[in-house]
Formats: sequence, structure tokens, C-alpha cells
Amino acid sequence: MQAGVSAGRREAVLPVALKDAAISAVLTFLVLTPLVGLRATEDSGGPLILTYRFGLVLIFAAIVAVLRFVLHLTLWRPGRIKGGRGNVTLAALATKAEPLAKPVFFAFAIAFPALAILAAGDLGASRYYIDLGVYIMTYVMLGWGLNIVVGLAGLLDLGYVAFYAVGAYAFALLSTSVPLNDFLAGHLGEGFWSAWAFWLCLPISGLLAGFWGLILGFPVLRLRGDYLAIVTLAFGEIIRLVLINWVDLTNGGAGISSIPAITFFGIPFTSGDDGFAALFGLP
Repeated sequence: MQAGVSAGRREAVLPVALKDAAISAVLTFLVLTPLVGLRATEDSGGPLILTYRFGLVLIFAAIVAVLRFVLHLTLWRPGRIKGGRGNVTLAALATKAEPLAKPVFFAFAIAFPALAILAAGDLGASRYYIDLGVYIMTYVMLGWGLNIVVGLAGLLDLGYVAFYAVGAYAFALLSTSVPLNDFLAGHLGEGFWSAWAFWLCLPISGLLAGFWGLILGFPVLRLRGDYLAIVTLAFGEIIRLVLINWVDLTNGGAGISSIPAITFFGIPFTSGDDGFAALFGLP
């Protein structure tokens, strides 16, 4: 009797899985057609030519369809999700995987530069992967901060990115400040600011971003729900407009250039004899 019930469940799940896989494949195909399928290439210095990568889009659609089909037959199977003897619920799987997630992600972040070098062959060719990793970790940190505000504190802050902008522009303005550079060069040497600007400006910019958070927090935290969301959204928009339109200070939409590069506590990441690679014997 039990075997008959299990077979009936499998037969009932199979059409649903096939239907969902087909719908997912079609949606993936439609979404990725303009994003991945269309590619603009330049023909020997001439006009751009629009080419269509039909096969690549089909591969992505097939991968999504197979994954959805497998999920319906395994984790999303009705008897498995509801739990019961011998079954593992999704919540139980997440609970078991949670202790492993943090060390795995941390180990991956530490090993990412080495993996990028191995994938590219040398340090110079892996620059793209390292820059990509920096962007990934930047948004991971932003996600952690947003999780504290929205997830743990329960505050719907729609202007969270404004504090990120305040810290970023504070760092850029401080590190490119000519009077500050001249003052430190006169007292500590010409090369001091270019070597240590990152480590000096980083904590100061973080403190300034936190200070702006305190300024906004005192009057705004009395609000709740939609009112808090509206005020924080307005604050984020105000910061954006100020940074774009205050051209004399922020250079407008062009941004701030000539920011001193990061160093390893005074050791530049260059390919010269005094650079980080030569000091640690990297290729």
C-alpha cells in the first residue's frame, strides 16, 4: 500500500515538474535573449555589428530547466518538504548548512586572489578577476550592513546606500586633498601620503559615514513603517543630488580621479623591484 502511494506521488509530481521546467526554460530564454544573446562587436574599426548567440542562450535555458526539474523531484517533492519520518525539511537542511556557510565563504574570500592567479596564469593577467572579487566583497559588506538594519533591527531603511556614498566620497576627498598632502609631505616626507593615504583615510571616512548616520538617526528613528522608508529614501536622494550637482567639490558625474592606490602598509602593489610582488616573490 505504501509503495503504491509513493508511486502515485511520483506520477503526480512528474507532470508538475515537467511543466515548471518548461516554463522556466521559456522565461530564461526570453530574459537572457537581450542580456546575453545579443552582443555588439566592432568590425575592424567600422560600425558595431549586432550578433546573436543563440546557442549560449539555449544552454542557459536548458541548465535552468534541468535544475528546476531535479528540484521538483528532490527537495521540492511534497512529501519531503512537509517532513515526516525519514524526510528532511528545507528548514532542517538550512540549519545544518548554516554552520558551514561562514567558514566556507571566508575561506573562499581568503583564497580568491590565489585562485584568480592560478586561473589566469600570472598576477598581471588576473587583474580582471581580482577587480571582480573586490566588487563582490564590497557588495557583500553592503548586504551585511543592510541585513543588520532591515533584518535584525527591523527598520525599513531605503537610503542605506547614502551612507556608503558619504564614506566613499569622504575617502576620495581626503585622499586627494592637496593641502593635506602638502602638510604631511612637509612634515613626514614626500612619499608618505601616497603610501599611507589609504590606511589613514579609511577609518576617518568610516567615522564620517557613521556620524551622518547619527545625524539622521536621532530625528528619524521615532518613525516606523512607511514613514521611515519615505524619509530614508528622501535622504538617499538628497545625498545623490548633492554629490552630482556640487561640481566644485565632487566633480559631478565625472567623479573624483587620481585617488592614491591601496598599499600593503606602505608597500605598493606594483611590478617594480620595491613592489609587493617582488617582495614576496610572486610572479
